[in-house]
Amino acid sequence: MKPVRTWVGLALLALGVLGILDATDVLDSGDVLSRWWPVAVIGLGITAMIAQRRVSAGPVVLTVLGAVLLAERQDWASGNVVWPTILVLVGLAVLAGLRRHRTTDPDTVRTPVVMFGGTTTRERSKHLQRTDVSAIFGGATLDLREAHIDTRATVDAFALFGGVEVLVPKGWRVSLGGLPFMGGFDDKTSGNGDLPPDAPLLTVNATAIFGGVEVANEPKA
Repeated sequence: MKPVRTWVGLALLALGVLGILDATDVLDSGDVLSRWWPVAVIGLGITAMIAQRRVSAGPVVLTVLGAVLLAERQDWASGNVVWPTILVLVGLAVLAGLRRHRTTDPDTVRTPVVMFGGTTTRERSKHLQRTDVSAIFGGATLDLREAHIDTRATVDAFALFGGVEVLVPKGWRVSLGGLPFMGGFDDKTSGNGDLPPDAPLLTVNATAIFGGVEVANEPKA
């Protein structure tokens, strides 16, 4: 996503320039950086939502966390609210995952949120359109190798201090993008460039916060 990359690049550039100016005594920016750096985290979350043109769990978590960090740096809160807020966000993610799992739409598959453990979900939908997978302090594998896409489908992958693996058949094209924050995502599928332009397209929107999202044709050995 170009807006997200642009924001990350500009934020890093600004922080680097201010750091250099502070180190060379050209500008006393140490206090400004110490108090206002969470604004970059808030902006990253908002930029991700603008780029996706919708509100999703990962960017919302990042935005709220940035706001809490900013409140703490500005002494707007009397105590340490970071960890309690993280617990609240994780709790809401778990409840949201349980609610999504009860969907009745046959073309929209919802998987539960994985916490402090590992699980593999195999999806065999004949007309897959959208699904999601989340891992918080754990690992989750979404196996789509027996599913069918008419033309295109979307996967929302969210990894918070955990890892997500999405397995796809070799006949699918994959478009992977999203929001990495102290984490990353990787497309390890093979033959993507050799596929015809009308091959089924799977778009993976990855949010990796201190975690990782990987798309592959085969599971890890």
